[in-house]
Amino acid sequence: MADEMEQQLQKLGRSINDATREAYDVMIASSGTIVGDIFADKENNRNNKNDDDGGMSNRDGMEMGLALFGTTDAYKLQMDEEFRGKLSAVEKELDEIFEGLQSLREDENHNGQDIVGIEEGLDSGHNPSDDGDILSIDDIPHMQHHIQFLQQCAQAKTLLGHVEKLSFSNFTTSSVVSGTGTESNDQENKSSVFLLSPSAQFSFRPTSDVLEEGESPMVQAARLIKEVDSILESATLTLKDESVGSSRLIRLRAKIFNELQTEACRFKSELKHRAMTLIERCIVVEEDKISVRGSGTAKKAVKFNMNSSADVTGDISSSPLSDAFEVLDSFSDHRFASFGETLDIAMKEMARKITGAIKARMATFDSALASGEVAMFTMREEYINNTRRNDGNQYYDFTNVGGASIQLSWASTNVQYEEQVGNDAGDSSTSVISTEINETVIKSAPSASIASFMSLLKYITTLLVFVHDHALLSRTELSNVLGKYIFRPPSSEFTLSVVDEGSLITDLLEAMRRWCIPEESSPQVWKMVKTVEHRLINEVGVFEDAMAKLNFLNGSNVDDTDTSASVLSKLAKSSCQAYVETQRCRIINTGRDLLLNSDYHNTSRVGHIVKDPAEPGSLDSLNDDPQSAFLLQECSVSVVAQEVLRLCRKTLEDASDHDAALTIDTFPSSMYRASREVLDLFRAIIPTRYGKEIASIPRFAAVLHNDCVFLAHSCAFLGAEYKEKISKLASSMDESSRMKMLSEVCTFVDLVPPFRDLASKSMGSMIEMQKVQLYELISPRLTASFTIALGSNESVSEWDDAETALKAAIHHLCHLSQTWKNVLTRNVYNIAMGNLVDTVFVLFLEPVLKAPELSEPATQFMHYLYLEAAKSAAELFHTDGSAEVLFKIAAKYAVEFEKLQSIGQFMVMRLDDIQRWLEQGKFKSVKAKELSHLVTATFDESEKRRSLLNSLTPK
Repeated sequence: MADEMEQQLQKLGRSINDATREAYDVMIASSGTIVGDIFADKENNRNNKNDDDGGMSNRDGMEMGLALFGTTDAYKLQMDEEFRGKLSAVEKELDEIFEGLQSLREDENHNGQDIVGIEEGLDSGHNPSDDGDILSIDDIPHMQHHIQFLQQCAQAKTLLGHVEKLSFSNFTTSSVVSGTGTESNDQENKSSVFLLSPSAQFSFRPTSDVLEEGESPMVQAARLIKEVDSILESATLTLKDESVGSSRLIRLRAKIFNELQTEACRFKSELKHRAMTLIERCIVVEEDKISVRGSGTAKKAVKFNMNSSADVTGDISSSPLSDAFEVLDSFSDHRFASFGETLDIAMKEMARKITGAIKARMATFDSALASGEVAMFTMREEYINNTRRNDGNQYYDFTNVGGASIQLSWASTNVQYEEQVGNDAGDSSTSVISTEINETVIKSAPSASIASFMSLLKYITTLLVFVHDHALLSRTELSNVLGKYIFRPPSSEFTLSVVDEGSLITDLLEAMRRWCIPEESSPQVWKMVKTVEHRLINEVGVFEDAMAKLNFLNGSNVDDTDTSASVLSKLAKSSCQAYVETQRCRIINTGRDLLLNSDYHNTSRVGHIVKDPAEPGSLDSLNDDPQSAFLLQECSVSVVAQEVLRLCRKTLEDASDHDAALTIDTFPSSMYRASREVLDLFRAIIPTRYGKEIASIPRFAAVLHNDCVFLAHSCAFLGAEYKEKISKLASSMDESSRMKMLSEVCTFVDLVPPFRDLASKSMGSMIEMQKVQLYELISPRLTASFTIALGSNESVSEWDDAETALKAAIHHLCHLSQTWKNVLTRNVYNIAMGNLVDTVFVLFLEPVLKAPELSEPATQFMHYLYLEAAKSAAELFHTDGSAEVLFKIAAKYAVEFEKLQSIGQFMVMRLDDIQRWLEQGKFKSVKAKELSHLVTATFDESEKRRSLLNSLTPK
């Protein structure tokens, strides 16, 4: 019994191999993608009996005949039926063997027969080979799965064969014709309803078992490919984790599956490409019109039936455009919506064209407004009978869609805002849809810009209604996809990538801001803004409701959905606040432009001439002006700083205006904020923009110092000046009003310290840099050898170098004096010059105070040098008095001035004179230790010297 069952299993194994080989041959015959023959060696050994005689095998002859002469549909159908019959017979025999074994196992308990021995006999008597034969009884379920896989592949191949037949018609779509009213023309249209590809010249017509009533070849092919995809997916599940059989059989299964999948993908790609091309050819958007053909919405439509004459009917069930949409929709995959030629990509391209036309028209509105006019659009919807003709190659073009087309054209007219607008009359053959704003609407619009925005919304509405009805065939799912690209929100995930041209919402928002939100600031404008807000809410609401009804906004209630167009409503409902923000941004931008684009070199004199206060406690001090402490001393301030302060004052004037506070409650607080921000901009931009110049050019540093002092002085009084006005307004309002809160916080005093710090920093850094330059001028000439040379009894080169160094330092200070004297205030200038003069004096005093010996010629030279230094330094200070007054001013601001004078006089004194000056306190600026050193270095040992030194020694 084991032998008999083994023979049956081996026979079935060979049958399965033959069936697999037959399926593989079909793949080879139908496609050139598979190269080579897996069974070539085996077939040569088994079937090619005539090879030894040099003859041709039957299979070779059959394959050559098929390649040369092809085959008929009937023969292919017969081959498919025979193949399925073989698979069914093999499957039936496998089932019988498997059921027989199960029966033997059940009878074992009754008869005591050793069925295990029979199975072991079957297994042990089988030698594994690479022929694909069944190796054991346990492989029967796996072979059943293999047969099921072959059946599924056969079914998929049959469906692909049907798709291939449909491809001979070039995947023709449903055609649309329009009745012309004459029988001859209608008959001509009927005879050319479904044009075929060039294969039509061979009189090929798909059989009735392939085409279904009412469906075009294109749609049927798409449906069949979807079925193939489903079958192949099921076949994949059937062979999941199946690896039983020879390696040749496993490779063969993979090749068969891959071939079917490749062929299905090829047909799918071709269909998708044709659908995309059809949409592009059927929907044409131009600068002044949009035309749609092949939609079935113009006049009449034709149902597809290739086995009968064209049936012209008024029921629009199918059209080339609807077929194209149907194909793309059937192949849509939400996981890869934007990958390849998909419905999303088609809608995205359509959105780009439509929004491009709209944006071009928005430029028309801008140009009209620039001349004080309003652009109005008249839109005409026309039906055009465009019968397809047989003119050579165009006859066989699958995109050559005939029948009536529908077209929407528009023309603009610029109208004066006060001018009465009439309505054009349409002719009898044309349907006219006017989007012009009538006279009542024009007069009710607050301004020409508002009327332009209303006209734009009506133009867009009419255009998208036409697109919805004719281009999208009133299909909700298509409107949703197109609306996603036209009205996508500016803050959505789309903005993370490159900005696409298809978005319209950003341009609408920009147009609303530019046209409906004024840039001026006056009581008339404030009142108009409040009126415009209600008008915008109504107009935008009508627009959004229309878009929602057309399903472009994915819902009928824009307030309950997070749609992109709802941002228009948000902007309309907050137009007053948008105006406030616009004014704030305008003020800040104006201030920024002043700071960035103005010439910072230009200055003018501001402030008051304030006399120096008299000596405290003197009679003259009684005549001092007590208000002088609050006055800004005269100095040069940049025009930029003055313009910034003027802008702040203008902003605060608007903030304290009574009409503004009553009309827009957020306006005063925003203007107060804007004025502070402009001052902050000055501190942020000027030191950065001119940082290099401020750090290296003395005049720049002085101008920035004056600007900061000027603005700090203004900030000290600015808040108090306008707080009084704001408090008066707040007193007539509620306690919870914004004006009440503003009156409590209105101050600029907190900005005074930052401006003062910036002034001190800029001028202080410049003074330190000038000190370094003075040191570099003097120190190389006053070396250690100069200190020793002071003991020489004759003039040496070191003395000449010292004199040269003094002249260079004084020349440098004179240059700074010319730069700063007419820029800085008198006090600041004198302080700055005194600081630098002290630096020079310290450098010249230090060698003398350290000299071990001072000869008489050296003392004469140093007296002369110090006298010249004091005289030249005194002339640098800012005063209109005499020389005596100059020396007093110099002594007031230069700490080392008196010390230099005293030591200079010491150089030509005798010991008696020094003792007298010491008693009179004229050496108060010189330390006792320094004076003792000078006495020791200058005079020889004597009783007078010892007495003088004793008097200088602290007890």
